[in-house]
Amino acid sequence: MAYKTVSQIAIDGKRLLLRLDLNVPVKEGRVTDMTRIDAVLPIIKYAMEHKAKVILCSHLGRPDGKRVPEDSLKPVAEVLSRILRVPVPLAPDCVGKDVKAMVAKMRDGDVIMLENLRFHEEEEANDPEFSKELASLADVYVNDAFAAAHRAHASLHGVPMLMKQHGKPVAAGFLMDEELKLWDPIVKGSGKSVAIVGGAKLKEKMEAVDKFSKKFDRVILGGVVANVFMMAQGIDIGDSRYLEKDKDYTQKAKEILEKDAAHKIALPKKVILATPKFERKGEAEAKSIEKGLIFADILPTEEDLQTIRDAQRIVWFGPMGAYEFGFRDGSRAVVDAIARSHGICVIGGGDLAEAARGVKAKISTGGGASIQYITTGKLEALEALE
Repeated sequence: MAYKTVSQIAIDGKRLLLRLDLNVPVKEGRVTDMTRIDAVLPIIKYAMEHKAKVILCSHLGRPDGKRVPEDSLKPVAEVLSRILRVPVPLAPDCVGKDVKAMVAKMRDGDVIMLENLRFHEEEEANDPEFSKELASLADVYVNDAFAAAHRAHASLHGVPMLMKQHGKPVAAGFLMDEELKLWDPIVKGSGKSVAIVGGAKLKEKMEAVDKFSKKFDRVILGGVVANVFMMAQGIDIGDSRYLEKDKDYTQKAKEILEKDAAHKIALPKKVILATPKFERKGEAEAKSIEKGLIFADILPTEEDLQTIRDAQRIVWFGPMGAYEFGFRDGSRAVVDAIARSHGICVIGGGDLAEAARGVKAKISTGGGASIQYITTGKLEALEALE
């Protein structure tokens, strides 16, 4: 797919609408993880150095079209002000006459932050009028939000499509370009392949297991994802987690297993048990447990680990166990196997960055976007930049 990068278009003195993924964790008004902010600093600094009028926009959280104070981008604007050592004022909204007036006063090299795009339900609906309002703010559009690139939302799809219609330049940012190049060897490569899917974000991970079972030679399960598949086998998982926002994916797991005629999905064999307060109770077989216990970690079998060592293409999404509570044996075993592999490994999502430290793996900022790109080679936001 042909797309231009920001270095291939003129931005000097232009009003540049820069779509970023600044959906960062915020607690008590403070940003608690800088990973996504650090990832987009190069494009912001580049735009400032080229004297563009830089208009930052992003979503944060899931306010469902309502103005939720806890989901304001104010803490992000404050962090950027400190890092960039220039004022980064937060606009009162992302569209409207007050925002237009604020943009009109910008000087070359200035930076402003629009308020949370998802305070308007029209953003996720890819509403044409909302897209038109956003597009009217800028002369140039750049998308550097890879992690959101699988969404056909107004700021990701509607705006660049409109701007192209009016002859205005659109381009991919540095992070978007890097991510696509990072995943291409996985998407277009050949040879033995393995996917490790763990973590607790069930909606995207269940979809990943389903798609990866058709794309990869082996799919190894961990985390809450493994709990769901154990339940689908009739295993009593005690007090272990298996829900995401009250949604039970057990039936989905049964359907995925029924379609897995080649038995590519590696179901758990060994686990580490704990109490619901994460007090370790030792290693055990992956079979029914009583109430008052949980599966705190999934331990890959020697066969699984050898599959990883032998693979030419490896992807890993989500830890094998409750990593943040000290249950790291399963994830460390995967890391060790990757370290002994001669293949290409890409890890999706920043939550595994610490676990993978020291191995020759590349870290992606994308979760759902990576999964979609791996399995289809397409992204809605990327197509809008074509």
